[in-house]
Amino acid sequence: MSHSDPTEKELKQYGLVMAGVLSFFMAVFLYKAWHTAAMALGVWVLFFLTLGLFAPARLERVYRAWMKFAEVIGNFNFKLLLTLMYFIVFTPIRMVASLFREDPLTRKIEPEKKSYWQDCEPRSADPKRFEKQF
Repeated sequence: MSHSDPTEKELKQYGLVMAGVLSFFMAVFLYKAWHTAAMALGVWVLFFLTLGLFAPARLERVYRAWMKFAEVIGNFNFKLLLTLMYFIVFTPIRMVASLFREDPLTRKIEPEKKSYWQDCEPRSADPKRFEKQF
């Protein structure tokens, strides 16, 4: 994925969103009485807020680095979630189906059959059935 030439509006939005998210964490740190961490975040909030409002073009390098980082994290999460989905959802379903000898796709080879063709009910020839299919 390429993030070439972000617009000034995107950079401004990025700066303000980062300032907002960091402000939330700063408030949580102040609530927990972690004043040093809150003040450190306060510096970053001011950085993003100032550049986001007055000089969004200066955020381009930070934006590009953040997007590269986000892409790496996104790819990792994508693979992790698909792997977990496979092992937590699909594997148990397959094990239960095997236990009850289910074959929902009718893949079993039956030598006595002449054909595996399955007739289906004919559909109407009305062209209206193609409208709003979903």
